[in-house]
Amino acid sequence: MGTMPEAGTPDAGTKDGRAKPEEPSLSSNTWPVVFLGPALMLLRFFGEHAWAYWTAAVIGSLGVLGAAVEVVATVKALARGRQPLVAIWVIALLGGASALLVHRLTGG
Repeated sequence: MGTMPEAGTPDAGTKDGRAKPEEPSLSSNTWPVVFLGPALMLLRFFGEHAWAYWTAAVIGSLGVLGAAVEVVATVKALARGRQPLVAIWVIALLGGASALLVHRLTGG
C-alpha cells in the first residue's frame, strides 16, 4: 500500500508531489501606466500643440485599452480574494489615470 505524505511536508498539497506555482502579484497589472503616464504628461506640458494632442490620444488609447483588460483581470482576482488591498490600488490607479486622460482629451 502507498503511504500518504504527512501534513507538514512540502508535497502534501498536490497529487504528484510538485509544489503549486505561486501566482504573480497583482501589482504587475499596472503596466498600462507606461502608456497613460507619458500621454498625460504630453497633454499637461504640450497640450496646446496639435501634434502633442494626437500623440497623446494614440498613446493614451493603448493605455486605456490595456487598463480595461487589467482592471477586469484584477476584479476577477479580487472576487477570488487575492491581495485585496493591492487589487483596490490597481483598480483605483488605472481607473483614475484613464478617467483623467479621457477628461483632458475631451477638453476638460
